[in-house]
Amino acid sequence: MSRPFADVEGPHADATLETGGAPAAAARVALVLVHGRGGTPEGMLRLADECYRQGTALLAPGAVRSTWFPARHDAPIDANEPALTSAVDCVAATVDAAREVGVGPTETVLVGVSQGGCVVSEFLRRRPRRYGGAFVVSAALPGDDLDGPAARVAAAGAEPLAGTPLALDSSEDDPYVPASRVRATAEVFRRAGAAVDLRIDPGDGHGLSNATLERIGDRVGSLVGDVDCED
Repeated sequence: MSRPFADVEGPHADATLETGGAPAAAARVALVLVHGRGGTPEGMLRLADECYRQGTALLAPGAVRSTWFPARHDAPIDANEPALTSAVDCVAATVDAAREVGVGPTETVLVGVSQGGCVVSEFLRRRPRRYGGAFVVSAALPGDDLDGPAARVAAAGAEPLAGTPLALDSSEDDPYVPASRVRATAEVFRRAGAAVDLRIDPGDGHGLSNATLERIGDRVGSLVGDVDCED
């Protein structure tokens, strides 16, 4: 099912949200899937078949012309505005869509791949709180200075991300995202209170691996189980 976003402005004002998985009445957990440059929300929904668990609503925003922002992820932030802010707003609107069907942020898992992973990172930096989990795959925080104030997570208490489980999966020789930037991103989020799991594998792989899909399924499954235990 496809629907437009009502409250997104800027370059992605015409973006749409594709949904699948559990119907609204049965949704216990939400999986937000953010595609990379050249990808599609439909492609992300197909990949989610590998990690789907019963009771999971699937929500995949789609970038206008399949590109979330125009410049490299390590360009100065201004080089990717206003597209980057508009992309972050799409993710925020997707989290709100999960809330509309009764799934709050603590039962919502965010997955971003490549350029979509950069967008998820920026969303977490700008809108920190406790989420059910996040997977940043073959990606890093946007910007040209991950040690400076522009990379700091927005203030929201002593530990803004409040223990959010955050997995960063990449490879040592990724052709697009240097491992050093992934490690620096991990450190930014550790300082912000996320429970960071950093995995940098040998080789030059880029994108979702079977191992990462399995880990996403495990995280979603644990949340579905937690919700069941509360009933």
